Amino acid sequence: MTAKTLPLARLRLLPPGGPGAGLPGLVIALGSMLVIWQLGAIAVRPWIPTPADTAVEIWANLQSPEFWLDFRLTLARVLGAFALATLAGAAVGILIGLSERAEAFFQPLLALALAVPDPVYIIFAILAFGTGEVAGFVALTVAVTPFVSNIVRSSVRARDTGLDEMARIYRLPRAAALRHQLLPQLVPALLTAARFSFALSWKLAVVVEAIGQPDGIGASIFESFRLLRMREVAATAIIFILAMQLLERGVLGRVEKRLLGWRG
Repeated sequence: MTAKTLPLARLRLLPPGGPGAGLPGLVIALGSMLVIWQLGAIAVRPWIPTPADTAVEIWANLQSPEFWLDFRLTLARVLGAFALATLAGAAVGILIGLSERAEAFFQPLLALALAVPDPVYIIFAILAFGTGEVAGFVALTVAVTPFVSNIVRSSVRARDTGLDEMARIYRLPRAAALRHQLLPQLVPALLTAARFSFALSWKLAVVVEAIGQPDGIGASIFESFRLLRMREVAATAIIFILAMQLLERGVLGRVEKRLLGWRG
């Protein structure tokens, strides 16, 4: 290897990305977004608040006890619906994937549930249960569960059937085969389903609160919109979106990295 080719060879050995590899792109994207936001605020003032006005309102919200009360209520609703929808959806997905009879029964229902617009669940839940906590919880769970089931079902169908044959040859108990043979194959799909379930849960929770709840982040956003306080709308939405993104990446992202770290 000559002296001229040595630097090139060393460059090829370097990883394509580093700790700050995406920083310039992030700065450019945020800067462009702020410029477009400012231009939009100037063009349609006062309906779009400026970034500076929104930042002031964000700081005011962070110091408001009422905001944090709404935040805790919405977060509790999101986590409850997320947990139930993920567990129920995963169980139904595994059942459909393993049993042809279960698939024959659930497949039409699953296809119908996936085709129904999410606001329909919310409206019918409010009509059936009123505007209390039960309506929101039922609407969120019913709306999210089919998506989780569909993701898990597809992964079960794509499993290595040779391992099923091995489990039968060695007469593994059904519970042991499920734990040691099937579930490890489903880990990537279960993590994907969990992240999708969480993302859909917090988005729908805001809609549920805006339509039929007297409190929570969604109700606060709708009340500010009704009074044409657009700075409050933007500030509340930005804080909640950032918090949910941090929660998803900080908790679910770390769990995913821990469970799938063997992939490199």
